Amino acid sequence: MTIGRSGLIVLAGAVGLLTGCVDRRYVVETNAYGAQISVDGKLIGPSPADGRWEYAGYYEIMAVAPGYQPLTKKVRFKAKWYEYPPFDLFAEVLWPFRIEHVERVKLCLEPYQPVNQSTLNNNADGLRARGLALPDSLVKDEVLPNQTRPVQTPPGPPPGSVPGILPSNMPISPAAALPQPGDSGTGSTPSPAPVMPSPFNPIFGPGAATTPR
Repeated sequence: MTIGRSGLIVLAGAVGLLTGCVDRRYVVETNAYGAQISVDGKLIGPSPADGRWEYAGYYEIMAVAPGYQPLTKKVRFKAKWYEYPPFDLFAEVLWPFRIEHVERVKLCLEPYQPVNQSTLNNNADGLRARGLALPDSLVKDEVLPNQTRPVQTPPGPPPGSVPGILPSNMPISPAAALPQPGDSGTGSTPSPAPVMPSPFNPIFGPGAATTPR
């Protein structure tokens, strides 16, 4: 009985060693030798660069090299027929040999073109002319970065008035009016109502009595 178990263990180990696998790899080559290669934002290394991939789909490959314009390209890695069910079970488990699936990508970088100064000046002049042709209603409220809006000063007192004194045309409350000479009543003359001092009253100043003399 012990020998039977040992035989099963050895057989299982032999089957495990004989099982194959699918090795998925990619190789990126460029016309600029030593260009830095990134796949989905992850730096892989200088070209020619290689790495492994697991799932079929689109991958974003970027190449950067001195003297060349950066190049970004989306590349689709397609699955082979033996990677679809149910064939993938045979290729991944039952097939005793190793299967290589290599995707090769070739990127051609363009040399860096310096900016022509005359072309740049012409573009700037054209943009300036377009700005001058805009209606005033679109640019009157625009403030440049190195400018500030003018500060608006609040309006002063109305004409004919002095700060701290009521204007001459402003009505005064009857309680604050003084008794006029010649006024007579049926009995004793009533005492006028007290008037509180106020900076807006032109008769009484600060510290004066509350009743007229």
